[in-house]
Amino acid sequence: MAAPAPHRTETLREYHWSAERHGWITELCEEAAVTAPEIRSLSHYSNGILDFVVCRAERAPLSSLVTEADDDLHDESLPGSRLLLCAQDLGAVLRPLGTGDLMRTVVANGRGGLWGGRVKPGEYLAALADGPDRVPAMDDAMNRLVTQIRTEVHRLPDELPGGDPDVKPRLVSTDTENAALRVDFGTAAAPVPAYEQRLRSLWHHHVNTTDLQYAGYYRDWTLVCVGDVFDAPELGPRFMDVSVRSRRTSYRDLSRGLRGHVVRLTDALHLVAPAPAGQAPIDRLVLDVQEGAVYVAWLSPREFVVGVTLDQTQVARAEARLHGLAHALGEITAQSPR
Repeated sequence: MAAPAPHRTETLREYHWSAERHGWITELCEEAAVTAPEIRSLSHYSNGILDFVVCRAERAPLSSLVTEADDDLHDESLPGSRLLLCAQDLGAVLRPLGTGDLMRTVVANGRGGLWGGRVKPGEYLAALADGPDRVPAMDDAMNRLVTQIRTEVHRLPDELPGGDPDVKPRLVSTDTENAALRVDFGTAAAPVPAYEQRLRSLWHHHVNTTDLQYAGYYRDWTLVCVGDVFDAPELGPRFMDVSVRSRRTSYRDLSRGLRGHVVRLTDALHLVAPAPAGQAPIDRLVLDVQEGAVYVAWLSPREFVVGVTLDQTQVARAEARLHGLAHALGEITAQSPR
């Protein structure tokens, strides 16, 4: 049996690239692309200017793209550039929440995804994955890469993008969590006691003080149900700068104001992974800040659920918990009154 062909990459450099400024970082990016073939391409930016792109040598043309003749550098960097512009605006929206800068943005659907992240102020990376099973590996590889550049090249601390893979869950009394949980219903909720009780039970099962600390369910951009454990005593230190009431209001405002950002994110993602007709153009959005993350998971083109963690070490666990909630919501709302 013949050995598999080696995974080949190519590096496309802008005219200002130099070995002195970019050489070490370029080598680390090339190593990441070789060891993670799920990455279609990754781009490096300094002060908003593209420096270089590392690509799989063999790759299909990007979808719905007006390509420029013999300009692979422009074509491969375009989706990531659009994502980073969206992330810049989303970072400004998130900043008043007092949870730090936006470090990592992931947007994906059933056909692929985009990753955008900050190495340090003024230095950014973006990456593309052109298959649904490739997004998690791309995400993990890019989180490792940005950390490697921070710690080895710039001698900066690890900010744990994606959370701490070795963190262990804290044991918290269920009675304590239930006492702290606050659940409210919005105008899109069906006024049926049995349905409201099922939603309340889901929030009791998924929202907790350890990882997923807030979740809101929306239909047609209108609130159905929201709940959090922000009143728990152990979360008190998280609200020294921003009150619980202000944080709740801000997350609702963020959820209602996502529509315009989603349109722009969809345009960027469509270049790599156009969604089939009738399906949500995006099914996963991660906004990973220095102190936790905000997540959006789509159940359908009409429905989505927003989740929040305030613990950076628990970012991966909280996202998994939110997707569990989204799956359960999909099951009970399929037969619920609308």
